[in-house]
Amino acid sequence: MGSELSLIKSKLIPIIVAGVALLAVVLLSMQSAYAGGECASLGGACDDGGWSGADKLDEIGDPTAGQVQTSTNWPAKSREVRWNMSASTDSNASTEDETDDNTANSKTTSSDSQNENITDNAAKKAAQEPITISRSDEARVIMAPLEDVTDADILLDVSENSSTHISGSVVLPYMEFDETAGTLKPVSEISRILGDAGISRDDSVVIYGQCLPCGGGPSVATYIYWMMKGLGHEKVKLLDGTAEDWEASGQTTTSESNVLPAKVYTPAETDDFNATYDLVESGQVQIVDARTLQEYGQSTIPGSISIPYASVLYGDRIKDESQLKKVFMLLDKDKPVVVYTNTGMKASVVWFALEMMRYDARLYSYQDWMAHKSPQGNASSQ
Repeated sequence: MGSELSLIKSKLIPIIVAGVALLAVVLLSMQSAYAGGECASLGGACDDGGWSGADKLDEIGDPTAGQVQTSTNWPAKSREVRWNMSASTDSNASTEDETDDNTANSKTTSSDSQNENITDNAAKKAAQEPITISRSDEARVIMAPLEDVTDADILLDVSENSSTHISGSVVLPYMEFDETAGTLKPVSEISRILGDAGISRDDSVVIYGQCLPCGGGPSVATYIYWMMKGLGHEKVKLLDGTAEDWEASGQTTTSESNVLPAKVYTPAETDDFNATYDLVESGQVQIVDARTLQEYGQSTIPGSISIPYASVLYGDRIKDESQLKKVFMLLDKDKPVVVYTNTGMKASVVWFALEMMRYDARLYSYQDWMAHKSPQGNASSQ
């Protein structure tokens, strides 16, 4: 009997050892495949210190993890479409880096910042390849192609420290409207600024501008567009291009700002475009985290789905409707959407794209969420 057991052991042990070795090879192959695939889409930066993105997405995307309850299985969908996505989604991003939207979480590390920079730089390079962007008549209701701008429009440049403006533009850098990072000045003060610049609520306004110190991108323009819609301004559009695009089309630019006679700006405030904490907590809306995947992986509002702001951009322009349809494929068009970033500025790009696609969308900030969750204020003012 002893000899038989010895014989069995002698045969089984090599098989077990071989099986363990095979399993190790498979696991290493999977890790290598991940590093060559997903890590490549992140610019080759995957020094995560043992952090499991898949596990984290399951944890933070679980609607039962917090008070927010949703009917959609976001974790599975987010992992399927976002975490395992190819590099093509973020490759159309710009290098925009909103100065007042760096982080709302004190746990953000320098490694995360490096990963985001590498991702954005790779995306900027990929986005240099030209594509044709077409706009439907519905899109032109809120977005003005260069050729559609007329003398009846007031061009409003909200860029920071820009030295090149479309001729005839009123120049009001977006910081003029900020009280603190992520908080607008009172409506009365904003109305005074607009009126002093020669703009009334009855004027047709076309907004353009980029966050130039951040490397470009339309977030400052979409943010001010959102602000003016909240003031009840009906005749306002976003320019589908930049001052450089205008110059490239053969039209004139200048370093001077146009000075118009002062007017009275009479607001008609509406809350139709901004979300409150109570609305987000209600579980009656779809919540979109428009920050980077790294930030989403660190912390998010429970029940959120990750749609990084860069995924709606091609270079400095918003993608066309056929592309945006794919970006928003997980969203129910019959249910309201709340989109947020740390201060809301970058989220305004996604909000604008949702508006263009005729979603019922509202803007929110992670700062407000954190302020309600922690009265002492864990959210960064940056």
